[in-house]
Amino acid sequence: MRRIITFIAAASLATLGLGVLPAQASAGSCTYQAVPPFPANLWVRSGPGEGYAKVGAIGYREYADGPCQSQGDWTQVWADGGAGWAYSPYLREY
Repeated sequence: MRRIITFIAAASLATLGLGVLPAQASAGSCTYQAVPPFPANLWVRSGPGEGYAKVGAIGYREYADGPCQSQGDWTQVWADGGAGWAYSPYLREY
């Protein structure tokens, strides 16, 4: 089931022109740690906002890479095998 959801999310991102890149494919990547205000997973969404579907999660205090791109309060990250967007105030960049 997770692979089907990941495939659907990847297809949606590709349609929107966001693409899905593995962390190893990008020379200019950033590393982030999920630090929400309480021990919980940080949702990763298909686009930069709460109105977009959840496509994955970053565990509390776990790390994720991304292409160093933000839009408003959202940062693009690679999580659960695909690209998505996480709420920037809950990410610490390394």
